[in-house]
Amino acid sequence: MSASRFALNAVTSAQAAAVAQRIMSHPQSYSAALLNIVLFSPDRIQARPEGSLVFPWEAKRGSHNGFKSVHGGALSSLADAFTKIHAGARLPQASVRSVSFEISFLSAVFEDKKCSCVTRLVQQVDNIVYADFSFEDESSGEVYARGTHVLAATPGAQS
Repeated sequence: MSASRFALNAVTSAQAAAVAQRIMSHPQSYSAALLNIVLFSPDRIQARPEGSLVFPWEAKRGSHNGFKSVHGGALSSLADAFTKIHAGARLPQASVRSVSFEISFLSAVFEDKKCSCVTRLVQQVDNIVYADFSFEDESSGEVYARGTHVLAATPGAQS
């Protein structure tokens, strides 16, 4: 079994934006619809020096539950999409699929909050990619949720 650490700055914001645009170009895709609801724009993705990516988005009405906070399923779906975008940008010749996903909800994300999902690719062992993520308030830095995502990257075109 061979293990590899990701190099710092391995993924640029332009690479991630290209993957995000490809996902958002499918109008029948659930991920594309959700990314549009939260006003996500691929050109706003930022790469940090330590190798993480920042995906800005806004807590808009279409993603809410009955308490005017973002539904946990919407947060989970956003984390799934953002970590897949990050892994897909790192491994452009691979098809990336979820193997395992865990999320801990720490506090509610209320209506009209400007948030970011910060994703980090932690390690790759053979075709398995380990990622973690956190949802953070853009102004205060408060962490709303965090989790881990294990993905399988297999040869083939991304979907």
